Amino acid sequence: MIVNLRHSGLALFLELLSVCICVHLWFLSSPAFGQEPAQEVAATQAEGRVVICAAKDGIVAATLDAPVERGSRSPVLLPLSALRMGVLLGAVEWTTADTGDKPIRLDNELARLLGAALNTSGRPKYENAASDIEAIGVALLERVREIAGHLHRKIDIGEDEPLIRLVLVGYVPDYGPEAWTLDYKIRQDSLGNDYWQTRVLRPSYTQLYPPEKGQPHTFVEVGFPVASRARQAPELIDLLRQSDPRVAKIRASSEILAKSVTLVVSGQADKSDAAADADFLRAALPAVNPADTKMSMAMVDFDKGFRWLLEPQEKPPADTTPREPGAPSLRRKSGE
Repeated sequence: MIVNLRHSGLALFLELLSVCICVHLWFLSSPAFGQEPAQEVAATQAEGRVVICAAKDGIVAATLDAPVERGSRSPVLLPLSALRMGVLLGAVEWTTADTGDKPIRLDNELARLLGAALNTSGRPKYENAASDIEAIGVALLERVREIAGHLHRKIDIGEDEPLIRLVLVGYVPDYGPEAWTLDYKIRQDSLGNDYWQTRVLRPSYTQLYPPEKGQPHTFVEVGFPVASRARQAPELIDLLRQSDPRVAKIRASSEILAKSVTLVVSGQADKSDAAADADFLRAALPAVNPADTKMSMAMVDFDKGFRWLLEPQEKPPADTTPREPGAPSLRRKSGE
């Protein structure tokens, strides 16, 4: 009998203890459970500007670095196909502390990500340019979500400022030259204990070129960070309209140059000569920016495709990600 009473008392004690534990767990902050081990994830930004000019026979793009944050990278032009190039701005390099892993370079992965998204036969399809742009946006989104999902610290970024900005420049047969920005913004929700859930939103798409009907066809500039404080010099088109002596002298250096740039300034860049516009940009952009500004420039010739005009000083490392047998590639094959 005594034994039974002891067993009954023990059972009652365990039952009461389990209730107390359940109540205690219920009132604990839920993020304290099920969180992954805290790892510091740091992102290095590419900061600067992209200047674009679409002429009658080609579209030219130039990049300039304009660092705002210490340790930021220069924007790098990337050939994405025979008829398309891109510039990735914002959080391009991701490092996880104390793991020994190599940094993730999104600009290094971009061509492969976009190649897989755009085609299955090794060549891009241009029947629907809008769907191409959307496919590119989704492909990069999936990769950025995978990486940024490990970001659990609150980051200081404006509500309307993107984490990443992709600038796409190229030529679509039977349509013409085009330029877009794809902005990837984030949302962070607090789960308590200074632990944040980071979600990358679907990109917003903005067509920079061609302009709206009735708007001038001229130089287009876009930069990062998007705030005006990032701009360290007036836009080139404004300097030309103001007859700034630094660019006026270059503009008048040859008859061909003067004629082509005059068309650009008057809003008729689509009638100008791409080679002349490129020569002007190569000389004018260094003239109106600090001496240590890093610059790169390339063009997509409507007949011959992509070619470098000024290769970047810093290139992203080669993408060593294993490719599946028969995986598509947008890079032009020899003889094409």
